[in-house]
Amino acid sequence: MLQSVALCTKRFTSLPSYSSRKVYSALSHCRQSILRYQFYSTDAKDFSIPKTRNIGIIAHIDAGKTTTTERMLYYAGVTKRIGDIDDGDTVMDYLKAERERGITINSAAISFGWHGHRINLIDTPGHVDFTMEVERAVRVLDGAVTILDGVAGVEAQTETVWKQADRYNIPRIAFVNKLDRTGGAFGRTVQQVWKKLQSRPLVVQLPWYHDDTIEQTMMGRLKAIVDIVNMEVLTWKDVDGAQLERIPFSPSDDATYYEEAVRARTALVETLAEMDENIVDIFFEQADGDHMQVPPQAIKDALRRVTLNNKAVPVLCGAAFKNIGVQPLLDAVVDYLPSPLDRPSAIATLANNKTQLIPLNENGPPCALAFKVTHDPRRGPLVYVKVYSGKINNRMTLFNTTTRSKERVNKLLQMYAKDVEEIPMVQAGNISVIVGLKGTRTGDTLVQSNDSKAIKSNLQLGNIDIPSPAFFSAIEPHSVSDEQAVEEALIHLVREDPSLKVWTDEESGQRLISGMGELHLEIVKDRLINDFKCKTDMGKMRISYRETCQGTGLAKAMYDKELLGKRARAGCTVELTGIGQEEEEEEEEEEEEEEEEDKINQEDTWRMEAGNRFSIQLDGFGDDDDTSSSGLALEKDDIYQAVYTGLMSGLARGAVLGFPLTQMQVKVSDLKLFGPDTTIGAISSCVAHGVQEAIQQANPCLLEPMMEVVTEVNENHIGTVVGDLSGTRRGHVIGMDTSSSTIGNEDTLDVQVYSPPDSILVQNNNNRTDIGYIPKHVIKAQVPLSSMLGYSSALRSLTGGSGSFSMRVMGYGEMSKDRERAVVNDMKGW
Repeated sequence: MLQSVALCTKRFTSLPSYSSRKVYSALSHCRQSILRYQFYSTDAKDFSIPKTRNIGIIAHIDAGKTTTTERMLYYAGVTKRIGDIDDGDTVMDYLKAERERGITINSAAISFGWHGHRINLIDTPGHVDFTMEVERAVRVLDGAVTILDGVAGVEAQTETVWKQADRYNIPRIAFVNKLDRTGGAFGRTVQQVWKKLQSRPLVVQLPWYHDDTIEQTMMGRLKAIVDIVNMEVLTWKDVDGAQLERIPFSPSDDATYYEEAVRARTALVETLAEMDENIVDIFFEQADGDHMQVPPQAIKDALRRVTLNNKAVPVLCGAAFKNIGVQPLLDAVVDYLPSPLDRPSAIATLANNKTQLIPLNENGPPCALAFKVTHDPRRGPLVYVKVYSGKINNRMTLFNTTTRSKERVNKLLQMYAKDVEEIPMVQAGNISVIVGLKGTRTGDTLVQSNDSKAIKSNLQLGNIDIPSPAFFSAIEPHSVSDEQAVEEALIHLVREDPSLKVWTDEESGQRLISGMGELHLEIVKDRLINDFKCKTDMGKMRISYRETCQGTGLAKAMYDKELLGKRARAGCTVELTGIGQEEEEEEEEEEEEEEEEDKINQEDTWRMEAGNRFSIQLDGFGDDDDTSSSGLALEKDDIYQAVYTGLMSGLARGAVLGFPLTQMQVKVSDLKLFGPDTTIGAISSCVAHGVQEAIQQANPCLLEPMMEVVTEVNENHIGTVVGDLSGTRRGHVIGMDTSSSTIGNEDTLDVQVYSPPDSILVQNNNNRTDIGYIPKHVIKAQVPLSSMLGYSSALRSLTGGSGSFSMRVMGYGEMSKDRERAVVNDMKGW
C-alpha cells in the first residue's frame, strides 16, 4: 500500500493544475500517516508497563555498542538496512562529529517493538570524556546491556560504567562481542567478569567455532551459538543475519561440544540453585535430580529473578559485526531485564530533609525527572524526561520544583535517534521528550502545576552527579558583533551538557569554558562552528588546577557599607588552615560515621563540601550590647545559610591564579550582628571577605589534578613505556600485572565460577589450540594531568600502535615550587 501511494505521489508532482496539487497534498498526508502508523503504532505502540523495557547499552569505547544497536533496529524492523560506522550511515550516531570520528559522543534514544514488548533503548558513549552522558542515562534506566570485547576482555572504561550502574543498582546482562576475531576468548572474558567486575556470571550461551580452516576463512571463525537453556544450536544462514534457525543439540552434532554444553547446563542449574529456592524444588520434583531435565522456562524464570535482585549476570555471546547473536540478545532483554514495575519505587526528598517513595502508578499525580536537554534549531530545547508516576499530556502545565517555576508542555515527542514523532501523552514508566520547557535543566523534577502537596513540600527526585571538569580553554569571538551569538550558543551548550562550565576571568576579562578532556572541548569547538555557525576561536588547552593553603590564617572581618541608602553591617572571625588529601579522606570517613551514630546540631558539626571541611558556630551571638540582635528579623537557619553561602563564595577563588580552593579547613565563629542593619547579604559578604583575608595569610599554593593511568602494552614495550611515565611525564608507577590476571576480593577467590575452557571451544583440524591471544601487561601509575596532554599519540608511537590506556581523576596533589612558578608565569603570560 505504501509503495502504491508513493508511486501515485511521484506521478502527480509533474502536474501543475490546482486539483492535481490538492491530490498530491492529500497523498502526501496519507503517506505520512501510513509511515507514522507503520513506524510507531505498529512497532512501538502503547504497551502496558509490564511489557516495557527501559535499557541502555554501556561499554568501553570500540566494544561494539553502536554496531550491536544498529542490528537490533534492523531485526526489529525499524530500519531497512544495517547502518555501518565506517560508512557513516548509522541511525544512532547521527551527529556530524560522530560520523567523522566513528565514535559515540551523544547518547541517543530510540523506541521499538520486539516480541510484544516495547523497548526504550539508549546508546551511550564509551569515551571517558563523555562520562556525563553515561551518568544521566544510567540514572533513569531500569536495566542495562554491557557489551564486552571478547578479544580485549573487561577494559578499564567497562569497569567505570559498571560501577556507575552499581551505584543505581541496575540489573545487567553481558554480551561478549567480537568472538569472530582472532584472539577472542569467551571463557577468559567470563572469568574477568567475575574477578574484575566482582559479579557472578551465569553462562547461558557457548560459542561454536569452525573446525575447518577453509570454512573459517570463508565464513568467519564463529560457526554458531549453543543455547544452554534450551539446548539448541542457533545458526544464521543469510548474509544479513535476519533468518535465525534453531536446531535441537545432540551428541551426534559434535561430541566434544555437546559434553561441554552438558557441563555448562549443569553448572548453570547448580549456580541458580544456590541463589533461588524455586529451582531447587523443580530440580527434585519435576526433573528427578537430572540437570538436563529441568524445564527451560523454569531456568528462564530463575534467571530473571536472580538478575532482578542483582545476584548474578547472564552472559551471552556473539559477533554483532557478523550479524551473529543479536536476536537472542533481544530475547534476553525481554526475558531477564526488569520492567518499570520490577524496579523499586523512586525516592524523592522533601524540604524538611525527609524522603518519600513515588510508587509507579499510571493514575497517580504526574512526577517526572528531566535527565537530558538538547537544543534543536527549529524546535528549541528538547527535554528528555522519565515519568515515574501519572501521565503527562500534551499542553499540560507543569511545575519545576527545582527552579520553582511553571513550565508549559507544547508538544510530546517520541525519539527515534534524530527523528521524532508527536505523541498525545507519555505514561508512567516511559521515556519521552517535551518541547516548550524554557528553564528546565538536567536533574530537575517536574510535577503538575496544581499538585499543591508536591509543590509545597518541594518534592525532588534527586540530582544527577556532575563530574568536575579538568581542562579549560578561552573562547574568543572574531568581532564584537559575534559576541552575542557566541554567548547564546554557550548557554545552549551548557544547558545540554552540565559537565561544561563557562565563566569570565576577572583579571583578563576572557570568556573561559572548561570540560572533561581534550576531545570534549574539541567537540565543543566543532559544534560552535558547525552547528551554531559561530565565528569564534578557542585558545590553548589548559589544565583546571585547584588551590590550597600550606599554613594557617586568622582574620577578623567587619563589613560596614551603605547600599541604596541603607546601612549593612556584620562581623565575624574566620580561622583557616590547609589539610592534606589523605587527612581529608580520613576526616570524611570519620564524619560519615559520626553522622550515622548521632545527629548533632547543625551549627556544631564539622561538614565536608567540595573537598573542604568547615564549621559554623553560631552560639552566643548577640550577647554583647554592641551586637544586640533586637529588631533582627532573621531566623537562625537563615543566618546559617548566609554564612554557608559566604564560605562557598570565599573558597570559590584562590589567591594564586583564582582557581577554587580545596583541602581546606575553615571555622567561622564570633558572628556579630547589628539588629536591623544586619542582612543576609551583609553576613555572606562579611564571611567571604574574611575567608579571602585569611587565605592571604595562610601561604596559598597550587594543586594539580592527579590521574590514575592504566596502560596495556606488549611485553617488549614495558621498559619504554615505564620510562616515559616515570621520567618524562613525572609519574609514579604503582604496580604491574598481566591482562590475563584477575583482581578480586577474598570472597570472589573462594567461589568457583564456571567458564568454558577456550582450548576446547577453539581448535583446528589437528586438535591444536589456536586462540591467538597474547596477554598484555598492565601498568598502573599516578601521573599529573598536565603531563598526559597528547599521551594518546605518544603511546602509539612508543608501542607501534599496539598500546592502549585509560585514565581517571583520583585527586589533587602538590607541585614543586619550580613547577608552580612556571605554571603561574605561563598562565599570566609573563
